[in-house]
Amino acid sequence: MDECACGHDRHRAPRDKTEGLVLAGHLREVEHLLDVVERDDSRWLGILRCGSCGRYWAEDSMTSGHADLFFVYPVDTDDPHAWLARARPVL
Repeated sequence: MDECACGHDRHRAPRDKTEGLVLAGHLREVEHLLDVVERDDSRWLGILRCGSCGRYWAEDSMTSGHADLFFVYPVDTDDPHAWLARARPVL
């Protein structure tokens, strides 16, 4: 598969807030490519799908102490609804 502009193959789930900030910036760059599959507003989590390559991204958030900041990271799943049901915030 050719590399998609969404960068699915170039990113991973963040390990800390610094990596989360990088992925928040990445979200701003690629959000026009991502479509919402499902969101769970009670946990501030979602699953998105790239309209170009069809691969999935998790949508998560972290707090700065003043505001919530959303970020995305790639996930590999064949069942996005089940993935979201099991998901927990990473930060």
